Amino acid sequence: MPMWVWIAIGLGSFLSLLIVVAFAVARILGTIGRQISELHETEMWTSAAPTRALEDAGNEQPQEVATKHRAVNRLR
Repeated sequence: MPMWVWIAIGLGSFLSLLIVVAFAVARILGTIGRQISELHETEMWTSAAPTRALEDAGNEQPQEVATKHRAVNRLR
């Protein structure tokens, strides 16, 4: 076979392998991106204030609570 046929076969093989590797890397990076997105969504959900805390924020509450022993300062 002529030399140019071998060059064409080598070039075609190289490009095919390059495309396969590029798709594999793209799939891995896509999976990583999807997982990071899920982490951000979960973080926003877990750091949100509970509904009860939002309702209690508008109500005035006493700073001290009387008990049998002594006054206890409420923590906010």
